[in-house]
Amino acid sequence: MYLQQILNGVSYQTIGDGNPDISSLACDTSKVRNGSLFFCVKGTRFDGHDFFRKAIGDGAAAVVCERPLETQALQIIVEDVRAVMSVAAKNFYGCCADKMKIISIVGTNGKTSTSYVLESILSKAGYKTAVIGTNGIFFNGQRYPSGLTTPDPIELHRWLRQMYLNKVDIVIMEVSAHAIALRKMLGIRSEVAVFTNFSQDHLDFFRTMDNYRAVKKSFFSPSYVRNAVTNADDDLGREIAESVPSATYGINSDADVTARDVKIGKEQSVYRVELFGQQALVTTHLAGIFNVYNTLAAATCASVLGVDVDTVVSAIAEVRCVSGRNETIVRSDGARIVVDFAHTPDGVQNILDFLKRTCDGKLIVVFGCGGNRDKFKRPLMAQTVSRYADFAVLTNDNPRFEDPKLIARDVSEALTCKYKIILNRSQATEYALSVATGDDTVAILGKGAEEYQEIRGRKFPYSDVDVVRNLLRVE
Repeated sequence: MYLQQILNGVSYQTIGDGNPDISSLACDTSKVRNGSLFFCVKGTRFDGHDFFRKAIGDGAAAVVCERPLETQALQIIVEDVRAVMSVAAKNFYGCCADKMKIISIVGTNGKTSTSYVLESILSKAGYKTAVIGTNGIFFNGQRYPSGLTTPDPIELHRWLRQMYLNKVDIVIMEVSAHAIALRKMLGIRSEVAVFTNFSQDHLDFFRTMDNYRAVKKSFFSPSYVRNAVTNADDDLGREIAESVPSATYGINSDADVTARDVKIGKEQSVYRVELFGQQALVTTHLAGIFNVYNTLAAATCASVLGVDVDTVVSAIAEVRCVSGRNETIVRSDGARIVVDFAHTPDGVQNILDFLKRTCDGKLIVVFGCGGNRDKFKRPLMAQTVSRYADFAVLTNDNPRFEDPKLIARDVSEALTCKYKIILNRSQATEYALSVATGDDTVAILGKGAEEYQEIRGRKFPYSDVDVVRNLLRVE
């Protein structure tokens, strides 16, 4: 595709002449090939402007930058490289986002579970679906790994093109606050955007809760969203609903879709849904009050898309498990081991409150906090664990470039329950299982379905579920 076609809709100036035929897009010099268009993206640790010579040396036909560079190569000068990269990627891959319905799911917690439930409903309704999110990319019965909840624009639009070529009707996307702030979704207008909830996370990036809140709210605008679905029991959800036309859901509010007579069991939840004036009984194997909200969000979104209530209720009942979300393995003696992605104070409270209410014995919690991330939530997570746990095993999460001992120190200073520090995560899990008896519950929090542990810039293969299954010799 020629450069001017790729830059359609972009405001820019050029230094140099030509309209080269572009073979590929890249913002990482390791992916530059002959004929590539290279984007000089500013990151938190590196600035792509510092690597333009390598990109040109490796064959880049032109560079997109925010300031003139010392090179004879063709330069495209723009105000915001990230924004331009989103538009250019969409153009390069055939504007496939415009040819399918995009469903975006925004919120601190619950995005992955909501996407699983919504995919089940829409598939049962006859749509061909795809899912992009924390647990990977899913379509045509295949799962593909993805390093980010919302992939960067070049990768995102490449996947959207593949989905379109495979005749996907609806793409369900988890949209992270980072993706909104970094303008990854520019040029994509969602048929429906779902808001789940808002609580503390990512203050390492957003600095304040007000900034974090404003970014999430900014997505719910006509440029990004045609229809909104919002949680009426959440303060920000109500604020969004007041600013844009929305269908609302909730348990404690007078919403368009509500759950009544909610009964939370150890292995399932049952409630009566009132869905835009229709009533039905919902049974879901995704236990816990937080999953009542997730199923309500999915039901509301599906109803906005025209799916009937019987299909909604039937499909919700068919979802048996969401990988890494309250994923439960029962040991031969009856001990319950639960792997969950909870890594925010609110997420930890949600899962531990449910587990404590349904635990016949002790609640043992294995957890840690990620390195190079929001340090302010470490004491909050420790305090939350202390409220519910009879015993905690403090371990590594993804330490990244931080010293695991210093992370553990930050967390342990706020722990008031009995605890033991075992930094090796598999050993911590083994110890927790060794002290658990048949009536106990062991909660292993923080990583969920992740298949790696990130240490010093490298991702080492690691899975909480695999470790548990190997320790229990369960296939």
